[in-house]
Amino acid sequence: MGVNVVFWSPVPGQTGNTTNMIAVAALLGLEYSARTLLLSHVQSRRAVIEQAFIKRRTESAYTADSGVDALARLVQNRKLSPDMIRDYTLPLLKDRLDLLPGSNKPDKTFIPAMKEVLQPLLDTAKRYYDLTLIDGGSGTGSGWTQALLENADLAVVSLNQNRFVLERFFQQQDGLLKETKQILVLGQYDRHSGQTAKNTARKYKASVPLYPVPHHAGFMDASQECRAIDFMFRNRSVPGDHENYFFMRCVRVLTQAIIERAGFNKPFFGGKGE
Repeated sequence: MGVNVVFWSPVPGQTGNTTNMIAVAALLGLEYSARTLLLSHVQSRRAVIEQAFIKRRTESAYTADSGVDALARLVQNRKLSPDMIRDYTLPLLKDRLDLLPGSNKPDKTFIPAMKEVLQPLLDTAKRYYDLTLIDGGSGTGSGWTQALLENADLAVVSLNQNRFVLERFFQQQDGLLKETKQILVLGQYDRHSGQTAKNTARKYKASVPLYPVPHHAGFMDASQECRAIDFMFRNRSVPGDHENYFFMRCVRVLTQAIIERAGFNKPFFGGKGE
């Protein structure tokens, strides 16, 4: 049985949440034998994620018979089986990483209808994919975000080095995610700041490890140019004095932590070592 991993941030636009997910997904596909499904449904985030991996949607991705819209109809008609899901995805790395195209419907139409089929769809995906990575967006005001978090087996929570963001999160951390396994990330990380990951974890008495992922202009540019996988592939083995080494090491450590926290620490799941 697979695991639903939801990437979420308590604040919008400050923590690199979607970028963190893109980097992890690309490295997972390159270095692990996991069968991974990458999923982002809400339109504003869908464009960012799809743009990171594909130059443009193929014509088939715009039809009514592809992507999440097609799967939702199959769920409603009780016709969706686990091995059918990949037929509606765009393969990014053969047998490793598939992208499920988002909806063509406006959010106000898509989200209410999707809430009814979300759980059976994710449950079916777990029977075929080892990991389903989902962009849960930010905040808790959206019923859609709450539904995603409620269906998460593991939540990757993206924070940053802003003291106010950290204080508010750690003061309220017994809320929506209380019963969910968590991994904490310091996104857009600046290692020259006094607010280091270790200092932050100690100050706020974090109950789980805190993983830094630095802002990286080169990876941001690559993602905007549909080259996220290419960037990760070219920089997988850079030496310690290379300008991209720290970013790659942080993403690799976070990816390994997700694998282990998800319970997939078997040898066949092993990735590239340090």
